[in-house]
Amino acid sequence: MNRFDFKGVSTEDLAQSKLIEAAFEGFTRHGYVILDNVVPPETIRALHVEFFQNYKDQIRDQEAADSLEVGARRFMIPLRFSGGLGAPGIFANPYVLALVRTILDKAAIIDAFGAILSLSGAEDQHIHHDGPILFSSEISRLLPAYALTFGLPLIEMNELSGTTAIWPGSHRRGKHEDQEPLRPVIPVGSCMLWDYRTFHSGTPNRSDQVRPMVYATYARRWYQDPVNFRKETLQRLVFEPDFLTDLPDDLRPLFAHARSAG
Repeated sequence: MNRFDFKGVSTEDLAQSKLIEAAFEGFTRHGYVILDNVVPPETIRALHVEFFQNYKDQIRDQEAADSLEVGARRFMIPLRFSGGLGAPGIFANPYVLALVRTILDKAAIIDAFGAILSLSGAEDQHIHHDGPILFSSEISRLLPAYALTFGLPLIEMNELSGTTAIWPGSHRRGKHEDQEPLRPVIPVGSCMLWDYRTFHSGTPNRSDQVRPMVYATYARRWYQDPVNFRKETLQRLVFEPDFLTDLPDDLRPLFAHARSAG
């Protein structure tokens, strides 16, 4: 399994880290990577409490103006860049961001930020990739990644609560029927990233609780997800005006497209 443990790894000089280089090479080859111990488990447990305090009204088994049904009993909702859920340690986690900027480039942006909710009783999700292939051309599968999804579960993803099944290498092959997927266990504090072209699917939630997963779409500056935000009432990024003003200089490139859009 394409997995790397960052427990105890210093955040200094991550751009030159051999571990980041290895994760980049694995992501490029397999179309996904799992990063363990990038957020303290106690932080995730606090975020889990915060999520249910602030977003409990959006946990419902029907699509609303501010949500998108992405499978039976599965919904995508936006998250605000506020509180712990909207803290830099989440949307700009140093380990994740170092890898994202290696995979994409230093000017990579956050195209969308939210959560995927798998309700109790959610069944197997349809197998899909997150965006269409560029230019509808097979040569696009040979190109470097142009967008990727970051998923940070707020409860452990496992056989009971469900996980994200992934088809390694499918971002290059353009098919998934010839192999069995991986169904990794992702403990709290760990995350998973996958290429926008990689086939994946949420597995059933057999537990009695909601499985929230914080997600972010990172992309090259010129790319915007053309599929998941066709509904005008569903927001990609939600923040107050002073959020952009107060951003540290090293994080400003993540929102360069939003700043220029006014």
